[in-house]
Amino acid sequence: MWTMWNKLLALVLSVTLMCIPFYAYAGEADPDDSLNINGKVTALGKGEKAPYQGILFDIQAATKLKLDKEFAQKKFELELDYEKKKISADLTLKLNALQIQHDTLKSKTDTLLTIKNDEINRLQDLVKDSPNDYNNWFFAGGVVAGVLLSIGIFYATVEIRD
Repeated sequence: MWTMWNKLLALVLSVTLMCIPFYAYAGEADPDDSLNINGKVTALGKGEKAPYQGILFDIQAATKLKLDKEFAQKKFELELDYEKKKISADLTLKLNALQIQHDTLKSKTDTLLTIKNDEINRLQDLVKDSPNDYNNWFFAGGVVAGVLLSIGIFYATVEIRD
């Protein structure tokens, strides 16, 4: 029983879905030519008949339409200007923060470089004042080592002969 109702429901829905697009496009293309940008304007007096089909505006309504268009344009320009200034301020803030960070790091690097150069100069001055000329000490150490070695060899040979 349910399968028959399900099949009938599926058939009705399928036919409906196929026919809806044709029904939507079944109207006239544009009977009042409302998409035409160059419309007609005719001034009418009280009690006169309109020479064509259309919408009749009084002076206040026509003025309101014109002012609404100008107001919308001004509103758009103001919103655009506001967004530009907001983005500009945000980017300026980020740029200034990065500039401060850059200046701080540059100052730190310059200070460290100055300290290193001063230390290098100080150490070079120490080397110039007391040169590391240990030739005399090496000579004396060699003589002492040679004498001790000679005594040790002499003692070893005397002991071996005995």
